[in-house]
Amino acid sequence: MFGFMLFLHFVGLFAWMGGLITVIVMIGLLGKQVGSSRDADLLARKSVSIFSWLAHPGAVLVLGSGFYLLTQMGSGSKPLWLDIMEKGGGAIAILSLIVTGILGSRVQKKLKAAQGQPVKATGYLTTMSVLMVVILGVVFAVSLKV
Repeated sequence: MFGFMLFLHFVGLFAWMGGLITVIVMIGLLGKQVGSSRDADLLARKSVSIFSWLAHPGAVLVLGSGFYLLTQMGSGSKPLWLDIMEKGGGAIAILSLIVTGILGSRVQKKLKAAQGQPVKATGYLTTMSVLMVVILGVVFAVSLKV
């Protein structure tokens, strides 16, 4: 069961990271076209929707499987890398679910309301990029077993 949960943990991490990459690349490439073209608006809305559909369940899967894996390891003295994974990774996953949900709905509302006017999504892209870097930082610290 431990191996299967570890597999689910990685699948969730890949889905979460894949959703982040998708939305960063797609909306980043659209740039100033967002809001000025119907096709660009539709593509941007679909990208945010795909992110929500892919990344949120991935983050929940990482949280759930991580909780199970940590409880199976038992309590006691933990190395630093396990503490980083447990506390940092858990906090990032929960924060990511909340923040991306709120910002994603705001961006979608702006895109629906935009009628030929450019829509700024720089705050959304910046937040997604920061989340990507922080998640990669946790993965890096865990993989080095600091």
